Amino acid sequence: MSRVHISFMQRSDIEEATKVLSIAMLNNPLHIAVFQGNGENERLKIETMFVELFHTRPGIVFLARQDCKVIGVMRMNSCAGKKDQDETQILPDENDFNFRKSFWLREWAIRDPLEQHWHLGPIGVLPSHRKMGIGSKLMQRFCQEVDNCSAPAYLETDTDENVTFYQRFGFEIVARSKIFQVDSRYMSRAAQR
Repeated sequence: MSRVHISFMQRSDIEEATKVLSIAMLNNPLHIAVFQGNGENERLKIETMFVELFHTRPGIVFLARQDCKVIGVMRMNSCAGKKDQDETQILPDENDFNFRKSFWLREWAIRDPLEQHWHLGPIGVLPSHRKMGIGSKLMQRFCQEVDNCSAPAYLETDTDENVTFYQRFGFEIVARSKIFQVDSRYMSRAAQR
């Protein structure tokens, strides 16, 4: 395997980075529940969601590249949680995509810490490149950046495998919820001095 390089994402990388994330996260249980499947149509909707995120709230995004090809993506954003979420009423209809997406994002947002913190996510590695230490390299970079600020960190996840992975980097579960019958775990990492 050739060397993996971690670098900052440029605007010109958004298309490739969001495609990588959409492939990496296509089979996440919550994405399957919200997008109602894991085929190409659903992947394109996930990709569009990430394109919107990177254009409206880019944060700091790192890319893992191998032979100039993006194989992993990690976004971090400095923020303080907001409890005054948009109260736009969408009729509760689990068959409606807009309701499912809005409900999911609101459920995650209301648990966001109020104090200033680094929010991790999304993070993903192409399935063909998993179990090669790429996610760990991205997380090491995340922890280095966060520790340089002596700041706490926070994330959400919906898979047991991810919980175990994040625990290796000092995250602990601080809350849980069910969204469309999918377990969401909210994890925090204390500031390192």
